[in-house]
Amino acid sequence: MKYLFYLLPGLLNLVMGLFFFITAKRMADANLSSLAVTATMPMWALIYAVSSFIIGKYATRSNAVKIIFVSQVILLISMLGLLFSPAVKLQYLWLLLSGLGTGLFFTPFQTVVKLFEKVEVSPETFAKSASTYVFSWSFGQGCGPMAAALVWGAFDPVNGWKYCYVINIVIVLWVLISLIFMQKFISKRLAETVIRSEQSASSAEQVNTIGLPDVMKSAWVLAFGGFLAIAVLRSYLPDFATKELHLPTSSQGVMLALVSIVQAFVALSCFKAKRFPFKPWAGLFTGICACAALAILAFCTSSIAAWGAATLFGVFSGVFCFNLTYHALANYTKSARYAAVNETIVGGTAVFAPIAAGLIADYSTPQMPFYVLIAILIITTLIFCKQTWQYRKF
Repeated sequence: MKYLFYLLPGLLNLVMGLFFFITAKRMADANLSSLAVTATMPMWALIYAVSSFIIGKYATRSNAVKIIFVSQVILLISMLGLLFSPAVKLQYLWLLLSGLGTGLFFTPFQTVVKLFEKVEVSPETFAKSASTYVFSWSFGQGCGPMAAALVWGAFDPVNGWKYCYVINIVIVLWVLISLIFMQKFISKRLAETVIRSEQSASSAEQVNTIGLPDVMKSAWVLAFGGFLAIAVLRSYLPDFATKELHLPTSSQGVMLALVSIVQAFVALSCFKAKRFPFKPWAGLFTGICACAALAILAFCTSSIAAWGAATLFGVFSGVFCFNLTYHALANYTKSARYAAVNETIVGGTAVFAPIAAGLIADYSTPQMPFYVLIAILIITTLIFCKQTWQYRKF
């Protein structure tokens, strides 16, 4: 049953992967400015960041599923709106609503994810829950652009985007049904752990005896640079690949899908991680991979090269996404607050990065956003290494 629940973030990110790609691609096909294309993600992200931060103050393990249910009703309305909106600029309105629907999902979900395991508080549970959770949403996010490539790019280039939204609606309805079973499961698990919940001081002491340092700030720094890059890739890449690289829709969908799919399997490979989340080496190595990926994208001339760059970047994103989730879970008494900050970073970077990328591209060169990202990633990777250096022998 727990794997059914782990599937939910994947399904939601499949939905998000589809509407991220479709909204930006429709704008690019309408030959609007780079700023107009990249502004699609910020319209979603602004509400997502705000709602994620606010709900982090109120979400508990007792009310999490109820909040998630409301989020899916809101998301269903927004998907129906996007389906029946032939005017491309009207997409902005429904993206605002979809930001609220998704923003109310991920923070509450992370407050109950440890309940899916038999032992809530242990390094093994943290690694297992983090890797499975990141694998689920990453794979789902990768399947979104891939589905767009097949359904819209290959199957029906004219009306395929409408079929994609029908898929989204079916998925959201399935999630709503699954939440009924999830509510029963969580209620049962909370009843089994009521003594532990009432003795929060004992729980905090148990966490402290595990001996894991709190390096959440280092994970936030690395993730800040990483999510800036991801936001630019999702929003600016359809514009850049359409106007500069002249890649077909199917190729663009595969490229964006590869980032998330590689990210998913890299995170899954951390299933039994013990000490590397506290050390600088993985962040340093994968940060170099990310810089190389962005450099390739700036100069590539073929789909193969773009797919190779996407694969390299996926290695980096898999590591920093796992780190972000792992440390939020490992700091047991702060999980809800840390998860809210995590999602706020996701939404906040997605507000400013796409707009900045669009403005930079409009007023300089199409390659300049990639150069700026490389500089930012070098800085954030070095800061991450400095903050975790003392734990290199941990």
